[in-house]
Amino acid sequence: MARGQQKIQSQQKNAKKQAEQKKKQGHDQKAAAKAALIYTCTVCR
Repeated sequence: MARGQQKIQSQQKNAKKQAEQKKKQGHDQKAAAKAALIYTCTVCR
């Protein structure tokens, strides 16, 4: 198991990786929602 400095570095690296993944996922969801919201009702058409 990692101890001391190595453990801290590992935690920081993992936190950075997770934050990056979360950020990327958030943008993808927003873009998908925006694309799905394009709707023209039968009256306005």
